[in-house]
Amino acid sequence: MRAAVIAWMVALALVVVGAPTAAAAPRWDVAIDRGAITVVAEAGLERIARRVADRAPRTLAAIREDLSRLPQPARIEIRIVADSRDLAAAAPADRGAPRWAAGVAYPDLGVVVLAVGRPGGRFDVDKTLDHELAHLALGAAVPNAPRWLHEGFAWQFAADLDWSRMETLAGMAWFGSVIPLDQLVSAFPADELPASRAYAQSYDLVRYLVGRGRYVDRDDDGDRYPWQEFLYELGRGKSIDDAARAAYGADLDELFAEWKTDMTRRYLMVPATLFATGLWLLAALLLVIGWWRRRRRARAILARWGAIEAEAEARRAAGEVATDDDAAEPSEPEPPSDPNQPPRWIN
Repeated sequence: MRAAVIAWMVALALVVVGAPTAAAAPRWDVAIDRGAITVVAEAGLERIARRVADRAPRTLAAIREDLSRLPQPARIEIRIVADSRDLAAAAPADRGAPRWAAGVAYPDLGVVVLAVGRPGGRFDVDKTLDHELAHLALGAAVPNAPRWLHEGFAWQFAADLDWSRMETLAGMAWFGSVIPLDQLVSAFPADELPASRAYAQSYDLVRYLVGRGRYVDRDDDGDRYPWQEFLYELGRGKSIDDAARAAYGADLDELFAEWKTDMTRRYLMVPATLFATGLWLLAALLLVIGWWRRRRRARAILARWGAIEAEAEARRAAGEVATDDDAAEPSEPEPPSDPNQPPRWIN
């Protein structure tokens, strides 16, 4: 009996020890109130918190240019933790956050959570802030915006030159692996990395919509007006096709086909462009080498001339070299010209 009780107690202890425990919520030792924007952060992050508090209003002002006439977040709370593994603990209750993320936005709550870094590296907090504030603003303005539109919109305000993304798009162009429009929304698994096809495609599709004018004309970017009108119509509750027709005169399927053609044209040219660039760089390198060799040869010639000059000067100083007058050979006087012959010119 005693052995059974001991075994039961050991089993209970193992269960208790092995049970997962909820991460403790971070302590917000830093708090900055800027009216509609509040920034809280863990101890030691005061400087970053101040920078975020200063930057957020400027970023929101730029974002709102695309979302004028639409609802805006009434209040925004930005939470900053040092380690991305603490994002879930810093998130609003029962909302969670992926451990690999640099930041997460919760548009319905007006909350953004940022991480300064993770083991082995640091994040670009400014860029993450811009990206997440764009999510927040679009969520308030267009609550039913599809995922691809959210990701592409946010990227517009935190764009970067990501070679892995360019490689992904080039692969799509070369191998025809573009995700069909009706599947794009479902192609965002929770652990998707930013370099995935779904993210890359969303970024580039929105880039095309932002730059497209009212009509299909590569020289007409519409000054973003059709893009802003598209978002406005979506915010008013129109379907995505109706909003696209109102802004661009074409439904989303047509716009998607245009983008696909444009993307394929751009990225099929990448190898040719790289080859031409390589030839140009090679020619430039050869020119530089030739210039360097000519300069080196000219310096050698000048040095040799200088040595000869110095040697001649030394010999003159020692009296070893006759003057021109001394060395001149006696010459016979020039015979007078015959006045009966044509004149002659002696040089």
